[in-house]
Amino acid sequence: MDVSAILRNSLRIVVLLLIFSMGSSVSSSAQLTNSRFGLGFNTLLSADNGLGMGFRGRISTPINADLSFGLDAGITGFILGGRDDATWVIDPQVSLIVTLPGVERAPYFLFGLGAMLDPSDSGDTLTGPTLHGGIGWVKPLRESVLFYELNPALVIGREKVSASIPFRIGVIF
Repeated sequence: MDVSAILRNSLRIVVLLLIFSMGSSVSSSAQLTNSRFGLGFNTLLSADNGLGMGFRGRISTPINADLSFGLDAGITGFILGGRDDATWVIDPQVSLIVTLPGVERAPYFLFGLGAMLDPSDSGDTLTGPTLHGGIGWVKPLRESVLFYELNPALVIGREKVSASIPFRIGVIF
């Protein structure tokens, strides 16, 4: 099975999870809350590429008071070796987010599926579907929310499995 077939199958799984989670949402007071959009800074430590930096966006929709569904994507550049050796990856993810109670700061756990894609198709980057699980915290501001999270992922390539460890910080609007 080649990488493009793995990515197509991963995309099908992501779409099915999206349809399932939207169709099985439980009505609660959280349903009165609209979906929220977050934008943040992403650093990614990869076993294959080293340290990269980039940006990430996420749309999150509450299912109930404790559970949310998140769809996010980011672009990360591994540019520390110079422009000629730079590698860029795009990593979309679908996550279930479980938020624990908190007043000043609320912790949350996120788990899901995604993909690691190299648009340049240089062959230097490990690409394939990913499994991720992480922990984060949200801190209320005046009209928005600050978030920071650590969300490690296993990247399942054609010939090997590798790890990526992103740290993200940003604002939810």
